[in-house]
Order: sequence, then C-alpha cells, then structure tokens
Amino acid sequence: MKNQSSPNKATYFTIKFSKTILVLAVAVLCLCVASIVVSILNMKRFGLNGFSDYLKYPFLLLVSVFCIAIVVALLIKSQYIIDETYFISQYGFIKSRYEIEKITSIVLDTDTNKLTVYMGEEFFVLSLNKEWNEKFVRALLNVKPSIDYSFTVAEKNDTEEK
Repeated sequence: MKNQSSPNKATYFTIKFSKTILVLAVAVLCLCVASIVVSILNMKRFGLNGFSDYLKYPFLLLVSVFCIAIVVALLIKSQYIIDETYFISQYGFIKSRYEIEKITSIVLDTDTNKLTVYMGEEFFVLSLNKEWNEKFVRALLNVKPSIDYSFTVAEKNDTEEK
C-alpha cells in the first residue's frame, strides 16, 4: 500500500479494504480453488459421459477461474488516481473517470476517517489509509484550488459526558 507519483504527474492512492472484505476475498479464492480441484477429480474419476457433464464441469472450471481473476484483480489493482484532468477510481478491471473541474467540495469525517467527494448533487465516499487523506486532498487542490475542503467534528451530547 504505497503512495506513488509517476513522471506524468499522476498520483496513485491504494484503496484500503476492511478486514471483512479481505477475509471474504480469501474465502472466495479458497472456494474457487476447491471447486476447480473437485471438478478435475470428478472428470478424472467419472469421465464426461453425457451432455450435462460436458456442460457442468467445464462451466464450473470457467466460472471458478473467472472469479479468481476478478478477486485477484480487485486485491492488486484497486486504487484512486489523480492526474491533471481526471480523478479515476479503479477497482480491478472497473474504472470510473471523473473530471476534477466538476468536484465542488471534499468533507473529511473525523469519526470514520473517510473522505466524501461532492460533484454537485452526486457524491462518493473514499476509503483510504488515514495517513493519506491529507495528501489526497492536497493532490486534488493542486489541480483545482477552488475545491471547498472541510471536516466534521463529532459533538458530545449530555449523556456521553455523564
């Protein structure tokens, strides 16, 4: 999980996954590997005798390999990229590109350490390593200084103080 700058002035921020997501990813990978092993063993043991066998085992192999590719891509290549024109969010093979000129404000929730980026009525919440929040905001402000940056502070009510 490293923050990098490349020669074309793009800045990369790796997406921080929760422990639950990482455990689920490992579970999916284990389940896919197990289904591949079971399919191969069943094909060796029983052969491909009927039309349904020709559909069932190869299809299960393809779906398992596809799921492994998706999960590995998500774990390896999930990042936010800021260049001179666009803010790009990439989750594995899926990329979304937003014009930085359309970003109106950024709010840091100090309770959850999550950034919310507003583009008019639209918004999205970013999950970064909390040490990178300031660097991320600075990278956006370097491109468009008129972005409004603020943060929330949790208020203590009377019951919490007592």
